[in-house]
Amino acid sequence: MNLEENYFTKDCILMNSYPEWWNTTVTLYNRYEDSAGEITWYRTVLTGCFWKYITEYVRVNDETQMTKVLLCRVRKSNKFVENYDWENLSDKSSKFTFNEKDILVKGRVDDTIDEYTSGQRASDLLKKYKNRCAEITEYRNNTSGGRNDEHYLVRGI
Repeated sequence: MNLEENYFTKDCILMNSYPEWWNTTVTLYNRYEDSAGEITWYRTVLTGCFWKYITEYVRVNDETQMTKVLLCRVRKSNKFVENYDWENLSDKSSKFTFNEKDILVKGRVDDTIDEYTSGQRASDLLKKYKNRCAEITEYRNNTSGGRNDEHYLVRGI
């Protein structure tokens, strides 16, 4: 399995000064499945992020349940591409994206995800870092419209 790592600090575009609490490093694992069904994970370390868990209430089978949801804001970067463009890149390690089933871990971690090796699967990583990681469920690009602190908003559970 090929696992590429990139460290995007210098490439972060600082349009305005971001709040001082945007000071968290996160490790992003992008999941790619090729036409033959083989899964490869690409690792990217991102700095200057905001990381916070919130509590939300969801309705399941007429019951209200409480769940912990991650909110992560990632600074605008020229290394970011939308998922449909990222999937068509020949060198996926040169860019990053956000998509459902991708994984975020708080902090810099060097783990390798290999779905074909016991102890190195995505489920193993989620279990290992269960108190500081999330599988992405939603992403929003907040980098247009002249807004201050341009960023990508990522939610996960």
